[in-house]
Amino acid sequence: MKNGILVGLLLVLLSACQQPTVYVYTEALTVKQKQQLTEKLQNQTLPFQFNDLPIPKEFLAATLALSKDKLRIAEIEQLANIMQAMGYQPQINYVSVANHHYSNGNIGFYLRGEQTERHFKMPKLMRTTACSKDKYNDLQAIFSPKGVDFTLPNGTGTQLAWEYSEGYLVIYYQSTSQSYTHTTPLVSTPFGEKPSDTFAYNAQLEKPEWLNCSLQIVYMD
Repeated sequence: MKNGILVGLLLVLLSACQQPTVYVYTEALTVKQKQQLTEKLQNQTLPFQFNDLPIPKEFLAATLALSKDKLRIAEIEQLANIMQAMGYQPQINYVSVANHHYSNGNIGFYLRGEQTERHFKMPKLMRTTACSKDKYNDLQAIFSPKGVDFTLPNGTGTQLAWEYSEGYLVIYYQSTSQSYTHTTPLVSTPFGEKPSDTFAYNAQLEKPEWLNCSLQIVYMD
């Protein structure tokens, strides 16, 4: 009987000592943004935990979700300041049991990048540009859900796997990969400056050299 009482008291004490947790959800952040976010979260008061679940569509780009039962004002301000330091305007959502419920001081931290992956659509036909070797410029690359088909200088074709992840295009070749940063610069043409989707390569691979090229489509209309 005494042992049962002692165990019960121990459980009560442990639950009283547990700190609230910040549950972190991110979407379409760049690798640099995620690293920056992790560093900033390490400098705030509460323990935090990253989660892979999608962010609800109704949440704004930067949302703090919490309930009114145990508000920790100082900690909430710290988290809001992190969002502001990363260029976001935080929104506070008081949630119910029916919608991402948080209680006992736990907080949901939701941060969505400007370009969400689920809405991203890769252009179908692109060409290589700004290659490390001129002979690989103007190769054709056709993207589909199954892969990307390159037409090489000798006329042969090859299909590689690709994905758009964490704000980067990644193309896989055997045991290596090339990553690309997406930009939308204006490109000079005989008809004036035109908008583009440009994917600038980030690494210098030993092989295949034709992946040391940026990919671009210029929109003439």
